[in-house]
Amino acid sequence: MAILGYFFNAVESGGEYDRVYNAEDVTSYLDKLVGNGVFPNPSTQLQVRAGSGMNVIVGTGQGWINGHKMINTADLTLAIDSSDVLLNRIDAVVFYVDFDAREMGIEVKKGTLASTPTAPSMTRTSTRYELCLAQISVPKQITAITTALITDTRGNSNLCGFVQGLIQQMDSTTLFAQWQSQFE
Repeated sequence: MAILGYFFNAVESGGEYDRVYNAEDVTSYLDKLVGNGVFPNPSTQLQVRAGSGMNVIVGTGQGWINGHKMINTADLTLAIDSSDVLLNRIDAVVFYVDFDAREMGIEVKKGTLASTPTAPSMTRTSTRYELCLAQISVPKQITAITTALITDTRGNSNLCGFVQGLIQQMDSTTLFAQWQSQFE
């Protein structure tokens, strides 16, 4: 059994430092303090909206996955592949962390063609973790993505969610009503 303590300044002795930390040490520490998702304020962070033609735009904002922070500093235009002639599909706009490539990004995850399509599932493995910002319905024979075809999934904690701290906010309505009743 080993006991680890974080973080202390390194001391140089004989040309070597007695403490060496890497990104995994820091992210595993932060991962316990900050939950995955999109930062909630302002409410437009990383919002997906309709662009021109078959494009969507991901707005500026910040997100957090497993101790890693991503910042999108400018509107990002993403192309949605052309619709099919006979079948529909649902694409997903995801933000991700790729541990092998050591990067974070935003991309379109293309769905599967079907008469009644379902959205693609999110990859959540030891090498890649995805959160879904929005689902894009791509009905057969359309030529433009409209606002009505975009489902914002940032607030869905199963698909994305909003960043929360170690002590999550609670609904105190019932507790407050009980205290008020006792006070009166």
